[in-house]
Formats: sequence, structure tokens, C-alpha cells
Amino acid sequence: MTLIVLQTFRGALAAALTLAVAGAAAAHNGGDVDPARGATRWTGFRGGMDVNVSRAARLPLTWNDESVTWRATTAGFGQSSPVIWDGTVFLTSVEGAMKETIHVTALGLEDGAERWRRTFEAAEEFEWNDYVSKGAPTPAVDAERLYAFFASGDLMALTHDGETVWRRTLGAEYGTVGGNHGVGNSVLLTDSAVVVLLARRTYSYLLAVDPITGKNRWKTDREPGVAWSTPVLAPSGDEIVVSASGRIEGFDAGSGERLWVYEDLDGNNVASPTVTRDLVIVGGLAVEANLAIRRGGTGALGPSSLVWNAGSASNFASPFLYRDCVYWVNPAGAARCLAPESGAVQWTHRLPASTWATPLGHQDHVYFFTQEGVTQVLRASAEAPEVVATNHLSVDAPVTGFAVVDDAIVIRAGTEVIRVGQPVE
Repeated sequence: MTLIVLQTFRGALAAALTLAVAGAAAAHNGGDVDPARGATRWTGFRGGMDVNVSRAARLPLTWNDESVTWRATTAGFGQSSPVIWDGTVFLTSVEGAMKETIHVTALGLEDGAERWRRTFEAAEEFEWNDYVSKGAPTPAVDAERLYAFFASGDLMALTHDGETVWRRTLGAEYGTVGGNHGVGNSVLLTDSAVVVLLARRTYSYLLAVDPITGKNRWKTDREPGVAWSTPVLAPSGDEIVVSASGRIEGFDAGSGERLWVYEDLDGNNVASPTVTRDLVIVGGLAVEANLAIRRGGTGALGPSSLVWNAGSASNFASPFLYRDCVYWVNPAGAARCLAPESGAVQWTHRLPASTWATPLGHQDHVYFFTQEGVTQVLRASAEAPEVVATNHLSVDAPVTGFAVVDDAIVIRAGTEVIRVGQPVE
């Protein structure tokens, strides 16, 4: 990972290890979202099944420090995104000079009050500094349980009331998770498994465990190589796609068998892929890692699978597809709309700052959450960049993630959690 100035480098490491910003349904393909359905759940990294697309009936367009619904402070620091299930916000965080303490916390969505907090000793300890992740992996939640993963190698399931269902220590089982700036890979839920990716310098594996017992369903070893990206479930639900450490791979969601691989990339270590029925779209800090390949192949994929190159690097935010645009944000904070079929640049727009969280699509708008607390809302259009609102929040740490449900955007910035948007009377 090479960045030009020290501040940016530190930010790169922090965000790379979280990308928490925040899966697969019609939204994967930029399909229409039915606003009448509403949404009371944001179930995982990038939202869960509708990747970075909200089905909320309403979301706020404007806010500032004076209009926020509430601010809450968590025990410890977190770079993970919140997740929400029917009125409860779940968060993870870490604390201590050696990050020896890990927390899972539940807040009330309406008032931000702490409902419960569970604290554990970390299975492995790592020094607290600006170059290593701090509570980066985003948890996932379903109707029965919350699944949390930490850079200490702790993987656990809790009930919605905070009771521990099972806990595993992956470092003790498969080798230390230390080194290389920590771990930022978030939890992925499939129909039958809890899936995590670990990509380290000396080993890498994709692991699927039973959500009820925590026991292995399958474990597939990969080529070693450091990465902080998160696996994504294809729209069909039967394939897991990984973009990490120089290759893009598809795995059978039921067995873990590798179905195909596209190799010889460089720099696809942070951004997670976006998967449609036809394409896998990936980003990275190296220009050559920003591209789209065609789905449907098997085995080793060659140059004929390449559909287009983006021609520019992306930052830590993942490329994401909404309606007629693949949205890309580079390290300098320039947002671009690319044509999904060709990768042609439709427009470029300079944001107020760079982003670590992937943008959000909602109805006729796209929200860009910059690391400095400024959120810019653009019209969702391939014709030209039209700024609808620019919203300022004061934050003491970079914004790394958010969760979205009806009438609420919950933003994460270090030890602070902020809700904007008022309930409808």
C-alpha cells in the first residue's frame, strides 16, 4: 500500500482495515427499489443483500449538528459499520493499549440509549496505533442472532439480547491473525452459513460456519496475500465472490469449491466487489485493478473475460452500481459515474473530501459520506452531477460506515454514533 503523505497513509490503513462503511437482489443490477416496502433492517456490511441500496420509505436529505436526532458514545473505538434489526442498532468496538478488550453493544434506534453491552477478553492482543485496524470488521445480523468478528481472531454469535451462543478463536485454530495492519474483512451471511475471509501474508482461507452451532460447514484455502476486502454473495445466492490479493475468485456457496479465478491483478486489497447477474466489478488502489469481468466462466479466466477497465484508481470505498451508474471515488475525492456496459466515464464530480464508506443509493439520490463528516447528496443520474444537499457534521474521527432504515441514517465515526433523520409522527 503506497500513499504519498503520512496522513493519507494512516487514513489508508485505518479505512482499509474497516471499509466499514457498510451481499443479493435486484439492487445488484441497479434495479428499481420499491419505496412502499420500507426498511427496518440493515443486516451487514454494505447493507446485506441489497448492496449499498436502501429500500427505506424515506431518508433525510439535509442535516447538521443542531438537527441530529441523537449522538451516542461507545465503549472503545470502532471502524466497523453499525447494523440494525427492527429498532436495535448493534455495534462492535475495541479498547485498551493492546486492544485487549472487545465490545459488542446494542443501542435503541429511537433514542440512542444503551440497551446492553457484552465485553470479552481478546483472544490475541495487538498494539494500538494508527497503522493497525481498530474494531474494523462489520458484524452481521439475522432474525435470531448477531455475528461478530474481530481482528483478534474472535468470531462469535450472540442473541439479540446479548447472550453468547458460541465463540471461536480462529488464531488458535488456524494460526495467528496478526501482522499486516490488522484485519478488516467483515462478516458475510448466506442462506446457510456465516462466512469470513482471512487473507494474510503467509496464509489465506475462506471459512463458512453453521450459524446455530459455529461449527465448520467448509473451509477453503487460498493463495496467501494480504487483503481487507469482504466477500460478496452473487444475486443467485449460490456463489461467493472474493476480490483480494491479486485475484478475483468465485466459490460455490454450499461447498466452498472454487469455480473460477481471474488472476494477475495488483492492488485489489481493500475495496469489495459488486456482483450483478452479468458482471463482477472490482476496485483497488492500483489503476489496473479497477475493472469489470464477465460472469459465467469456469476455471482460469483469460483476457476474453475482461469487459472494461475503469482507467483510474479507487479509494477505500467499493465501486457500486445504482441505476445507470457505477459509482467510483478515487483517493483524491473525485466521484465518477461510469456506464455499466462499457465503463465509459459519464461525468466526474469533486466531493468535499475523500470517502472511506461506499456511497448509498436511495430512490432518486446517491449519498457520499466523506471521511471528514460532510455528506454530499447527488441526484441519481448519468446525465450530469447535480448536488442536492451538502450536510456538515462535526466528528473527531473519520466516518467509516453507516446503516440506513426508514427515516434514519446512523453514522459511525470512531467512538461516536450519530443518528440523523426524525421518526414520522
